[in-house]
Amino acid sequence: MSRLSYWHPVLPSAKLPRDRAVGIKLAGCSLALFRTEHGKVGALEDKCVHRHMKLSLGSVDEGKLICPYHGWSYDRHGQGEGPSTPKLRACVASYACAEAHGVIWVKGLLGDQELPKMEMDGWDFVGSVFHKVATPLQLVIDNLSELEHTLTNHAHFGFDRRRPTEAVVEYETTEDWIMVHGHGPAKMPPLATRVMVWIRPGDHFHSDYSFHFDPPRSDVTHFWTNPRTGLERLAKYHVRVYFVPEDEDNTLLVSFAFLKLRGAFMRRFGKYMGWFVRRRICETINEDIFLVENLADKTTSLGSMKLSRFDPVLGMTRERLARVYHGAPSD
Repeated sequence: MSRLSYWHPVLPSAKLPRDRAVGIKLAGCSLALFRTEHGKVGALEDKCVHRHMKLSLGSVDEGKLICPYHGWSYDRHGQGEGPSTPKLRACVASYACAEAHGVIWVKGLLGDQELPKMEMDGWDFVGSVFHKVATPLQLVIDNLSELEHTLTNHAHFGFDRRRPTEAVVEYETTEDWIMVHGHGPAKMPPLATRVMVWIRPGDHFHSDYSFHFDPPRSDVTHFWTNPRTGLERLAKYHVRVYFVPEDEDNTLLVSFAFLKLRGAFMRRFGKYMGWFVRRRICETINEDIFLVENLADKTTSLGSMKLSRFDPVLGMTRERLARVYHGAPSD
């Protein structure tokens, strides 16, 4: 399957007005998104067939995207016409669009993949955050697929850097997905996180996460336990991250956040704590962006790297990304 056969989240719904278009990139393709007066969303190739003007600079009138150069107009299906020549018809490539969970999703017209469902039983959905990363897709996935960097990089979660040898990482794999279970002595996060989760000195940090590649995405659950009793602390959170390639050198990260509070009484407050979870996710992703945008070498080969016991997942994600998402043949 082509990469564009899969649904990709590309823009917050609130960022697309009704009177003008917005330009995005997806898998190397430049697209113009626009919204009709009835709220329907369209996605067209960002190039007028007349004189190749960017349609993303155009306006919207009577449900059509108007090219700013000579006024050629296009509907959501790419059917257009020139205003100065009677019956002069035109057509640009169009893409399937949908809105869900406060986000605009785009895919090619081929393929019948269903729009992803975000609901999780027992969890409160608390919103989404978007980040642009000036780094190739594979290197961004590398960063979010291993836990060793949590020793030094992330303030609000991770393993205790004084006891790294006690951290345990286990893998489950199939041909199409990867599951990683990591747990060990936790670092002590800042006070606000300690209070929200009720983390105590000596607790264990747990990171359970999976990677799928149709399209590339990761489901991550973080929680803390009392090592003596094994009981979970007050709160745990889950993040579903979509890795959206804009082009060969830039990646869009779209994170959908969920929160679960232990106990029926505390769950009443879950939806009111979404701002805190979203803020922590923003800080965490920005910490990851700092790392991957400042790599000395952004080539994707593993051959010159000295890898550690945390790194087998890098080879696993690369193989599945190439085969499942990019359609490369199996060895």
